[in-house]
Order: sequence, then structure tokens, then C-alpha cells
Amino acid sequence: MVWYKKHILLLGVVLSATTFQCVKYSFKGALPSYLKTIAIPLFEDKTYWAGLREEFTERVIDAFIEDNTLQVVENEAVADLVLYGTIVSLQERKSAITATEVVQETQIWLTVQVKCINKHTEKPLWQETLQQFGTIEGAGTLEEKNSVIQEITDIIVRDIVDKTISAW
Repeated sequence: MVWYKKHILLLGVVLSATTFQCVKYSFKGALPSYLKTIAIPLFEDKTYWAGLREEFTERVIDAFIEDNTLQVVENEAVADLVLYGTIVSLQERKSAITATEVVQETQIWLTVQVKCINKHTEKPLWQETLQQFGTIEGAGTLEEKNSVIQEITDIIVRDIVDKTISAW
């Protein structure tokens, strides 16, 4: 009889674990229902990294389109939310140097200031400075640096979408 109860308990634990693994958490619906549209003007860029502002802005727009919680509109005047951003810095930091002064690892840091304005109240829904880094071996090539910039951009873009649709 004890053997039977142990197996039932084990089966319950296994079923619970597999059920919870299939559950997907979503922030959809966290915004007030009157917030339906968002405008995303071209981000400012203080880094002067070729093409970064255009690509970053486009990736933010694409992420909101893919998320499909808010409709992206071009005209700020008709938008419920407007997302303003400034790419503040893109820095390389040598993070590992040998005794013979050879760079073993470089960190690429990207810092972006973002403010999401609720046009109905003219107050920020949220505003924050977001920062992320990635690493490359040695000093890295331009291709490696661009690849890391793409990766950290993806992380920051996801944070921007999550913070906006969760209204935190």
C-alpha cells in the first residue's frame, strides 16, 4: 500500500513539472486598454557608430510589431505612447590583459536612455537607462565587434518591449 502511494505521489510531481514547463508567461494585457498605439521616432545617437541609430530604431520597431501588443504608428500626434531613445555610449573596455600586456578579452558596453511617454497624460509610462555588455576575445575584429553589438542590442530591445508592455 505504501509503494502505491509513493508511485501516485511521484506521478503527480512528474505531471506537475511537465505541465509547468509548458506554461508560457506573458505580459500581454498589462497595459491599460486605452493604450493601443505607439510611435517610435529615430533614436538619437551620441556614439557615431556607423548605422547604429537607424538599425537600433528599426529593431525596436520590428520587436513591437512582432510582439503585437501595441500597433506601431508613424505619427506621434495620433499615438497613445511615444518611445524616445538616445544611444548614449558604446564603449570598449579591456577586461583581461596578460602580464606581457596582451589583451585577452574585451567587453563592449552599450548604454541607451529610453523614455516612454503616455500621450493621454503627458507623463512617462517609464524611463530608464539600459546597459548591456558582451565580450570578445582579444581586441577583436570589426566583424566580431559588430556581432557583439547585435547581440547586446537584442537584449536591450527585448527589455524595452517588456518594460513598455508590462507598464512597470
